[in-house]
Amino acid sequence: MHLWPSRVATRARQDLFGETEHRLNAVQQQPVHKFAMTCKMLVFFILHALNQDSPTAVIRYKLIVIGDVNGQLHPIFSKLATLHTKNNFNLAIIAGNLFSADQAHTTDLFAGNVFIPFPTYFTVGSNPLPQIIIDKIEKNEEIYPNLYYLGKRCTTTTSDGVKIVTLGGKPGDPTAVDLSQEQYLPFHTVADAKALYSNVSADILLTNCWPAGIRNGSRVPVTDDSMLPAGYKHISDLCATIKPRYHFSVSPSLFFEREPFYQDLIQNASGINQITRFLSLAAYGTSKQKFMYAFNLSLSVNSSSPPPAGVTNPPWNFEQCIRKRPALDVDPFSRYGQPGTKRNRGTHSRNQRENKFQPPGPGECFFCLSNPSLATHLISSIGEDSYLTIAKGPLTTSATNAHFGICFPAHVLIVPLAHSPNLASIPEEENAREKTFTEMTRFRISIQNMIASNSGNKLGTITYEISKTNGVHIHWQLIPISEKLVREGLVEAAFRVEADNLSYPAFLDRDPVVGLHEGNFFRLWLWAPPNGEKTEETSKCITMFFEQDFKFSLQFGRTVLAKLLGLEQRTQWRDCVQSEEEEKRDIRMFKAAFREFDFTL
Repeated sequence: MHLWPSRVATRARQDLFGETEHRLNAVQQQPVHKFAMTCKMLVFFILHALNQDSPTAVIRYKLIVIGDVNGQLHPIFSKLATLHTKNNFNLAIIAGNLFSADQAHTTDLFAGNVFIPFPTYFTVGSNPLPQIIIDKIEKNEEIYPNLYYLGKRCTTTTSDGVKIVTLGGKPGDPTAVDLSQEQYLPFHTVADAKALYSNVSADILLTNCWPAGIRNGSRVPVTDDSMLPAGYKHISDLCATIKPRYHFSVSPSLFFEREPFYQDLIQNASGINQITRFLSLAAYGTSKQKFMYAFNLSLSVNSSSPPPAGVTNPPWNFEQCIRKRPALDVDPFSRYGQPGTKRNRGTHSRNQRENKFQPPGPGECFFCLSNPSLATHLISSIGEDSYLTIAKGPLTTSATNAHFGICFPAHVLIVPLAHSPNLASIPEEENAREKTFTEMTRFRISIQNMIASNSGNKLGTITYEISKTNGVHIHWQLIPISEKLVREGLVEAAFRVEADNLSYPAFLDRDPVVGLHEGNFFRLWLWAPPNGEKTEETSKCITMFFEQDFKFSLQFGRTVLAKLLGLEQRTQWRDCVQSEEEEKRDIRMFKAAFREFDFTL
């Protein structure tokens, strides 16, 4: 997604350099003693034009947010064009429905009869997106000049640093639809909201729903309470966790602007108590209520500035209904356990010197559901605290276990929603750590049962985990394997021998469960179903513990299994990447086989 089109950026630079040239001409007419001051002004304009930091410059962006448009594209964009000539907006955001339910207005749009004067961003409202729009998004095509899709559940940071978090749609049940289309449908789940928790200090939060309790402590009058939308606790949780500077929502017949409010009763360690402004915009053309809101946004926050007039305490504390999670660990990670892009953060502090290279942020993490680039077509199921996805570049193929009745790779990843390098560091509020482990275990057992059922109890499973305090986004990888190899101890022996060959620490017959106070470890679950004379399943967990500075190969588990299965050429996942069509075929087959065992349905 090109958040700031090159032609827009180029024009901005041309405008600024044009202003600079005008001032240069003026310098020639000024006395010498004014020259230094004029040069300082020129430096500011040049730095601004190049998007560089200036020690004293405070760059403000002009934004305008619109409520439900409901397909009235020509009149709303004509109005924006008129306003733009006087205000020179940087961008517009549609907080509600851009398109109507009948979708007929898209004909007028793609006939070229609508002029969009400056970059405009939209998300999913309460209406499904038109299929023609979905097709363009799926093909990564330009939707329309100056029109950009934010995503339904995602985080977007513009090239100038404006951070926008979106959660579109209403609360709903995703079980009746194909997850490959889920991102375009007008519903979301509580798990979707949780997936956005890492986006602390967002500039703008967009939700189609109101947060529960937002009017607590407010003196803003509402003439008719029946016009107020329902509030949802998971939206309050989201707002309280990420602490946006602005939170926008929609209400068809009502404009509501709450007093600014503190997000906490006390300042944080940095001496800052984030202030949030909540606004809900009316729909365009349906009432005389305000349907758009224009404002200036400065990306620099001055903690010494006085609070705005009328600021209140947090609405959440009045209702005492919010689980205030501490900021989750935002150390991101690459999806398949590879180091992230190296980024030199400089040497301004000890921490920066010790952590010179940082992995990419959560918005770039391919385990995070908030990442707009996440391959959602690989996802099978989303629970309350974790989700299930088939692997990209699977070790096993559709042919590996076809003779056992498994005609798809069945290499599966079980991933927590929480941004955490290991289970032990998941915040412990409301037993989040134990709940995550329990649900992940439930996914593991469900997949084991599915594999056994579809293979006539001929296949068992191996599940492994790499838990490191400075590691990747924790996840479990599950791979089917002959139950005979498991039952006869050959799989366990292979792992122990490989560890010995590499001079790794020895495996212990111990399960660290959530791993609290256990340090770093590699955990392996071996499971085989009942078969023949064996009337009971075989289940065992062995764990290798190692020190923080120990050089443990992230490919250890896959390497051992590749040798056991005769798939050494598939040791590296990057060598096994499939086409999207192949991936979609595999997920369809997996979901069909797993449906009977999927507890999220």
